[in-house]
Amino acid sequence: MSDQRKVLIVVPESTIRQQILSRVAAQACQTVTAETGSDALLAVVEHDVALVILDLSIAEPSGSKTIEILRKIRPRLPLVVLSDDRSLEAGRQVLQHGLFYYLLTPFDADELDQIVRIALTFTRQRAAGVEERSREWRSAGERGGVA
Repeated sequence: MSDQRKVLIVVPESTIRQQILSRVAAQACQTVTAETGSDALLAVVEHDVALVILDLSIAEPSGSKTIEILRKIRPRLPLVVLSDDRSLEAGRQVLQHGLFYYLLTPFDADELDQIVRIALTFTRQRAAGVEERSREWRSAGERGGVA
């Protein structure tokens, strides 16, 4: 994984998308943006994204369907979902897909910054753990044993 982390921002509203983009870019991250679910899915396949920030109100497919598909193609990719729906049922429906964070809008920019930092640290640590285990397996294989 490169040192320059990529964050996919999937928000249909340009003002909010730009606000999130500037906050994420200030954390030394590359950004990729999308406005629809299909664009988001394509971006995840084409780019090595470390985090997705997705507004539940996206269309083509819906936010819920996009989350479901993302979980199938990248099950461990951290997802931060934005929503203005404060109902318990809405939260329950999307949380069943194993989100990293469910952020109600309007959101606090400092809270978003903290969530992004934590999610990217989590991703980096998990990647380092996988790399370390891979080295252990290679080393064990060279010795003729299993770690």
